[in-house]
Amino acid sequence: MKARHPIRRTALAAALAAALPTLALAAPGTTSAYNTDKQNTHVEDATSEGVNQVNMITCIMTSLRPDALVNQGNYLALVDKNKCDPNARSSTSNSSSDSASSSSAPSYMNAIVNSTRASNSDPMMVKTWIDEVEKDHSATIYVHTTATEAPSSSNPYGVFRLDYCGKVDTGSCKMRGYLQGSTSGIDYFETESGGGGGGGGGGGGTNTHALTLTTSGTDSGAGKLQMTEMGTTVSYTFAYNASYFRRSDGTNDQCFARDASDPETGMSVWSYGLYDGNGDRVNLNSGFPVDYTAGDGTVYHGHMGYWGLWMPPSANIASGATVQRVQYTAGQEPTKTNYTLLKAEGRLTKYTKKSRTLNEIDKIKFQTWVGNVTGFFSGATPNTQYEMYWDDSAAVFKVTGMVDCNSGNGCQTKDLDAEQSVAPSFFASQGGARGFSKALGGELFVALAGVSSGTPSSSINVIYRVQDLVYPADMPTTLYCLRDCPTAATMASYFASGSADASPFVSSSFNNWNPTAASGIVSYSSDSAAAALLDANSAAVTFTDSSALQSRPQYQWGVRTGRLFTSLAAAQCAGDATHYCDYKVEEMDTYYQWETGPNQWNQFAAVKDSSGNVVTFDAPLQVSYTVPTGTAYGDYAGKSIVLQYGGFGELWGIPGHCVSHLTNEPVSCDTQNSRYVPAFVIPFDQTLGQVMNGATPMLAKWLDREIRFARKDLSVCTTAGVTLPTGLTLPSASGLADPTDPDSPIYVGDKPTVTAAPRVIQGEVKY
Repeated sequence: MKARHPIRRTALAAALAAALPTLALAAPGTTSAYNTDKQNTHVEDATSEGVNQVNMITCIMTSLRPDALVNQGNYLALVDKNKCDPNARSSTSNSSSDSASSSSAPSYMNAIVNSTRASNSDPMMVKTWIDEVEKDHSATIYVHTTATEAPSSSNPYGVFRLDYCGKVDTGSCKMRGYLQGSTSGIDYFETESGGGGGGGGGGGGTNTHALTLTTSGTDSGAGKLQMTEMGTTVSYTFAYNASYFRRSDGTNDQCFARDASDPETGMSVWSYGLYDGNGDRVNLNSGFPVDYTAGDGTVYHGHMGYWGLWMPPSANIASGATVQRVQYTAGQEPTKTNYTLLKAEGRLTKYTKKSRTLNEIDKIKFQTWVGNVTGFFSGATPNTQYEMYWDDSAAVFKVTGMVDCNSGNGCQTKDLDAEQSVAPSFFASQGGARGFSKALGGELFVALAGVSSGTPSSSINVIYRVQDLVYPADMPTTLYCLRDCPTAATMASYFASGSADASPFVSSSFNNWNPTAASGIVSYSSDSAAAALLDANSAAVTFTDSSALQSRPQYQWGVRTGRLFTSLAAAQCAGDATHYCDYKVEEMDTYYQWETGPNQWNQFAAVKDSSGNVVTFDAPLQVSYTVPTGTAYGDYAGKSIVLQYGGFGELWGIPGHCVSHLTNEPVSCDTQNSRYVPAFVIPFDQTLGQVMNGATPMLAKWLDREIRFARKDLSVCTTAGVTLPTGLTLPSASGLADPTDPDSPIYVGDKPTVTAAPRVIQGEVKY
């Protein structure tokens, strides 16, 4: 098991919560959700790397709601790992290959919970069995918890003890740990064995994390953290008072201000809600829970929604299987309705045209692929994805970085030593600049065909797109492709071991920006019954071998076609009816793209009702946001950007940058241990926090905010009397207790069998 999978979240939000002053929220003027929905703030620091497991423990245990179902026997709960895992919301991967759907779709862990309390004066005791299912292993985490005293203003942690053991199959504990809160602070220890089952990164050996935090009042304290991973040990000591936080790894002794109003304090928001003019939540019909009963009688619990089907991999569910929609009514047993599953190993997306002018995207970054670099800039690398923006005052594109992809670390943007200028004429011969921008909702095209050096930017169109999933009944009968056009055979050949093929596409179409004769057009048909795209040989254009895809880093997330279109006449090159141009496809009101791969977001899944009708769900809303002016918003101040809203808590599209986990200061994204974070926060303000859904105004409210302390000179901390601790004793393996040991007083027993529908889904008690 990997420590970054099983259980983590709020405890250096627990362990460092004392290092952050309480931030006052705006006083609610009404009882609307906009004014009453809870906002959470947590601290992100270098020490957070060592306590993410603690953070996830707290999130998961809270989401199980043992406090709400005391003395009600064993019950099933589902916890969305994407909601509790900090790594699901922040990473160094910031390329256009990232899919919002991969993090928006739920990824549930099943947990069986038993919560008891003998009387109001006795501790609450919770036994928990959590199933962790990954592609390469499955495990059960056994947890025993006792809670004696709830958190309070004088003791923010409460008094509790949590012991856990993670087992692969029926073997020994691959991971063991405990978390203990008291009136004097927190102690945490975990040990994890390497090798099989995902421990220690698969490299063998033993990893350990140990933390102690002592408090001296509500505003001051000190602590020590030690992490040993893959044979390398890192230690931190830290201390804080009401104004400052100090941290040292023995070499770097650093001081930070705890003042959230300091202009150098970094803030990022990972979750927003949208509200209508009455302050009510904007909710979407984005999915529902489903159950699937396998042939051996095992019941699997999952979720069916706009982004497809989530189900534990061990379910091995196939197209045509019967799944049951689970519907909850307060105070009653849930009801179940049969549906038939429709799955395909690829999916089709429709892109509908919107536009603005080039001057309106001034300073908004996008990424673009550059094949032939002749005339781009001196020293440019061919066949590379670059990050750039339009500089309206200089009337040139400015190149800021290049994107590097590999199978180990995904894709990161490496900042150039100096920004490079590129004239619009470079792209004019290609019809324009094609790219991807999070701030404009995804794909974009700057139409530059025929543009001269004197053409004003206010008359040059920038086309961007609204994306919609294509359901089977809406799949076009015929689609055409000019660039990056795969077939079943070309993908099989490219991903074969030892292949020397240049790409998984028809060779003449690979990175083809040139006019294409009719003989070079690749045609596809569709099979709506199977939700499949077919090549000229009637073979499904799919490839799902994950190991083969991983061997080609640029395709590790799957294979995506170029733009597909339905009208050949509309794709004819200007002035040449015998050839077809990709830039003409860019200008079409609608085009499509097909993608295939092993992941949920590469594939189509839906359910059909008893009449054979496919059940559809609401697509994410595309909303616009005018960024406020001010230095806090950087180059995006005053710009209009495009955001996508996938349901409550899911608002994405804010551009970002990378920061150092040691200094909290901006760094190039290829820096080791850098973190990709949103560049700014939408304020909780009825004027500055307003977004537009077409002509309809809505209000955004941040729900989960991260604070990164502003770095100060060390003398500031020493003058303020913040002294690093000495003599602190870290918790050790001697404090471990095994909840799977029948002779232990905290023995939780074998995992019970629960056949009833889940009573709790991500913290919400259903019945």
